[in-house]
Amino acid sequence: MSLRLMLWVIAVALFFIAPHVLAEFHLFELCLIAGTSLAVLGLVVVTGMAGQISLAQSAFVALGGYGASILATSWGVPLWAGIPLVAIVVAAFGFVLGQMTLRVAGHYLALATLAVTAIVQLALVHGDALTGGAAGMAVPPFEIFGRTLGSGRELYYVILPVTALFILITQNLATSRFGRALTAIRQSETAAQAMGLDVLRYKAAAFAASAFLGAVAGGLLAPLSSYLDPAQFGITYAVYFLAIAVVGGMLSPVGAVIGSAVFVLLPNYLQAFQSYLGLVFALLLLGFIVLRPNGLASLPWLRQISTALQGAVRPRP
Repeated sequence: MSLRLMLWVIAVALFFIAPHVLAEFHLFELCLIAGTSLAVLGLVVVTGMAGQISLAQSAFVALGGYGASILATSWGVPLWAGIPLVAIVVAAFGFVLGQMTLRVAGHYLALATLAVTAIVQLALVHGDALTGGAAGMAVPPFEIFGRTLGSGRELYYVILPVTALFILITQNLATSRFGRALTAIRQSETAAQAMGLDVLRYKAAAFAASAFLGAVAGGLLAPLSSYLDPAQFGITYAVYFLAIAVVGGMLSPVGAVIGSAVFVLLPNYLQAFQSYLGLVFALLLLGFIVLRPNGLASLPWLRQISTALQGAVRPRP
């Protein structure tokens, strides 16, 4: 049995065993890790692959969560249908936004995407008729085939498979023609343009993919939390996603999972230092930037696992 097949068999077995041996709280944590990983995957594409600094991921997550919830409460569209619909619309918004903002680079791009996050948050706060304003809004339960999924144990069977699917897609995207084009752009936009690549369109497409993943994550995390508060989706949340990507590994889809696990689980082990969590995370981020800029996913044994888990369907050259 090959290493890849063995790892996949173990992963599938653990997926079905976990709900029978873990408590509800731990299953909730697994769902939270998976949903956060999905949002951070967007940064792996736009920042890790394409080299564009984005602080708009928080805005995309907010639009996905609020959009799917509004469709469900106001128009009766179930979440399982509303999430992909909203994600496509948010992806189109991300593509247009990319065309507008990606003509700038570096810290100017970071500031532009930060402004997008601030604008979306303000729109949520002042859109009382749809979003509930500053008080937020309740999220309708996730219903599929007439069954309501209202707990972490039930949502586990939705959030984890969807996240695994998109990790697999992103992993293969990195070695596809599109992924190689993004890598060329990250290394040198001038050289990529000289080779005939439409740099602006590729960067905007990466932005659209990031927006799509963020919106799907927001739509899945919304029923998990059962309530949406616009204060959750501000600038701090945008930096939080970026920190997860840095700690886990900006260039690796598996790094998104590793970083999310660190940031979700670490507070549970630092109960005595809850008042200093911000400082702990800041020092953690600084340490990784200085000592291991490629994140935890660059550890040799984790890199081997990432390579072994890569999708069996290889993209055409």
